[in-house]
Formats: sequence, C-alpha cells, structure tokens
Amino acid sequence: MKNSDLKQKCVLSLILVIVMAVVLFYTYEDTPQNQYSGIIRLHVIANSDSEEDQELKLKVRDEIIKKTKSLQESQSIEDSREYLQTHLNDMEETANKVIEENGKSYKAEANLGIRWIPEKTYGDMYFPAGNYEALNLTLGRGEGQNWWCVLFPPLCLIEEDEEAIKEMGISEEQKIEIKWKLMDILKEK
Repeated sequence: MKNSDLKQKCVLSLILVIVMAVVLFYTYEDTPQNQYSGIIRLHVIANSDSEEDQELKLKVRDEIIKKTKSLQESQSIEDSREYLQTHLNDMEETANKVIEENGKSYKAEANLGIRWIPEKTYGDMYFPAGNYEALNLTLGRGEGQNWWCVLFPPLCLIEEDEEAIKEMGISEEQKIEIKWKLMDILKEK
C-alpha cells in the first residue's frame, strides 16, 4: 500500500514539475526576443481622455520636444540616453510648468526605462509590439491616451518641426537615412 502511494506521489510531482516548466517556458520566452535596442521612444501620457487633458498633453509634448532638440545632433544611443537621464528633472519641471500655466494642479513624472509597447505605426513606419527603451512622461494619473514618437534616432524631432529642420539644414535624404536606420534596427529583431 505504501509503495503504491509513493508511486502516485512521484507521478503527481513529476506531472506538476513538467506543467510548471512548460508555463515558465512560455511565460519568459518572448521577453528577450522582443527587445528592440537602438531606439529610444518618447511617450507623453495624458492625465485622462478628457479633451482638456488631451490638449494639455500636446502642449507638454511641444515643450519637451523643444527641450530635447540637442538630441538631433546625437550620434549614439548612449549619448542620447545619458542626456535624457541627466535631464529627467528638467523634463518634469518643464511639464509641471505647462500644467500649472494651464490651471491644473496635478504633477508630471519622467522616467527612462524598458517598457512593453503594443504595435504602432508612426507616419509610414511600423513598429512591432515589444520591449523598447522609452522616456515616459506621465501627467497626473496617467490614465489617458499617450502621444509617442522616436527620440533616437531623432525621428520625432525632425518630423514635428519643419522650421528646425530648415535651420539645421537636414535634407530630405537625411530624413530618409534616419528612417532607413530605424527600419534596419527593427529588422535586426
């Protein structure tokens, strides 16, 4: 009788171990494979989906893009990351100033890190779902829709500000080169 109980316990334990191994395999398999390195995205997440909060999100976006103009000159992701990391407080202060000027009392929080982001299309470029490095600027509760772009390579900086492009002398060919670089990064995955 004891031998039979021991065999049943061993079989049940073995089945449990196999089930746990399968669950762990499928839970963690996608994480490293869906990491897109070489890109830093910007996300400005609105307090809510109210029209007022969505408009405020865009005002904050405009000021943050002005703050990150120096990234247009960045030649490496490391330089861009270092700039963003050392200026997180400036980003928060800039966002908080815009929020306050628009009569709201909530605050902004800026952080830089790896985040899972669903698939998106930006202009004529497709970005698959996956883990991306991103500068997140969360306004208030951060329960509204976000606005996003690519800070490195500096796609949003050259897409959003035609005047700055002219001042910097960025040609249409250079814009295309940046897009090709992004496509190469996404294809490497």
